[in-house]
Amino acid sequence: MSQTSKIAMVALVVAAAVLVWWKWPQAPQPVQSQSKEHSSPSNSLAAAGRVEGREETIAVGSPAEGVIKELLVTNGQTVSKGTMLAVINCDEISAEIELDKAREDSARQARTRLLRGHRDEERSAAEKGTEAAKAILTQAQDHLDHFQPLFEKGEISRDEFQQIKRDLDVAQANYDRAVEEQKLVNAQPLPEEISQADAEVAAAERTTMVTSARLEKCKVRAPISGTILKVMTKVGESYSSTVPHPILTLADESVRHVRAEVDERDISKVKLGQLSTVTADGFPGQSFKGRVIEITRAMKSKTVLSEDPTQKVDRDVLDVIIELDHPQQELPIGLRVTALMTDATAPPATPEISSLPASSTVGRSPQGNRVAATEGTVNPSKIVLQVAAMARKENADALIASLREKSFPAFVSKRDSDSLYRVDVGPYPDAENARVAAKELTSAGFGAAIERPYHGSVR
Repeated sequence: MSQTSKIAMVALVVAAAVLVWWKWPQAPQPVQSQSKEHSSPSNSLAAAGRVEGREETIAVGSPAEGVIKELLVTNGQTVSKGTMLAVINCDEISAEIELDKAREDSARQARTRLLRGHRDEERSAAEKGTEAAKAILTQAQDHLDHFQPLFEKGEISRDEFQQIKRDLDVAQANYDRAVEEQKLVNAQPLPEEISQADAEVAAAERTTMVTSARLEKCKVRAPISGTILKVMTKVGESYSSTVPHPILTLADESVRHVRAEVDERDISKVKLGQLSTVTADGFPGQSFKGRVIEITRAMKSKTVLSEDPTQKVDRDVLDVIIELDHPQQELPIGLRVTALMTDATAPPATPEISSLPASSTVGRSPQGNRVAATEGTVNPSKIVLQVAAMARKENADALIASLREKSFPAFVSKRDSDSLYRVDVGPYPDAENARVAAKELTSAGFGAAIERPYHGSVR
């Protein structure tokens, strides 16, 4: 084959290879999936969470173990704090209580007998015994007196006279013993005997109390007022405190909160008062408005997981409590939701001032000098700083005490339609003074505060 033919053949093979490559279908390029954790815009923050009541759902159990004897509630039933929910069979403890009560009664009776002393019949017998011994002693003395002169005259023998004297000594001894016995019968109990009797009664009472407390633990009572979400046991089933298995779950449904889990990379974007929009797959096309009322102080492991395979489950999260604007009773407790928190904060509402610091100097100038607010004025230009919103008044009062120790003019505001006690600081004459105070609050360790116009009157 000539050189020209070889070159032509190589060119033909190359052309065929190029044609095959051109016609061959291209492999699809991998599409990079974007995690839902980063799908929210830069000015918002999305976090998964679950619906809860006023507080987290309570899994109600009992420190006692045994068979469920009675279930006194059903799913959806509203109960008050202290209501009996279930009874565990503790018949053996009831038998112990009966025995303990019998021992307690016996100890009390023994103490009563000790304090009362001997019976009247015993005292009377002792007295008569003493009188009889005295009569015999008198008779023996008279007998000796009669024979004494005769012995001296030698009319009776010495042996007879010695026998008469011995009879007198015996009568004297019997009389002395009778007197001592009468004193013993009439004597009061010794202090140590009374102390011992009191100790025995107290020990019996404590034993009965301990056993009664054990029996009371067999009665499962509601720790809070709320609604029975689910009864998780049946009559006849065994309950053991060593194996975690609640008897029922209970929650306060008077309000609805959302406990959202914010990723550890986004916790700096969360602040009190932040507006939030809550959505759920079970309510398509609906959204529920709310605001952040509490930010927890400790990180934890993620518990609300989605079906997204790209979700990072090895990151820690921070719980954020979102209060919904309305009760939203249609949202079931435990429903998994998504909370979208924006940079905006909730608009201020007119507070009802429940208490104010005694000092009338309630503002600070940018230079740190206090600025007095005029009492009885209504001035929307003034600014207050909301430090926290708490469900219990005692917690709000404790925070106010801490703020006032640092010379911050703190007070509690509460609206009639609001279940929260809001801890405010101020009012301040303008935004500049409020910003200075906000920095001082942060420096003092009280965290971020929400600025809002002051519409209330100082009392």
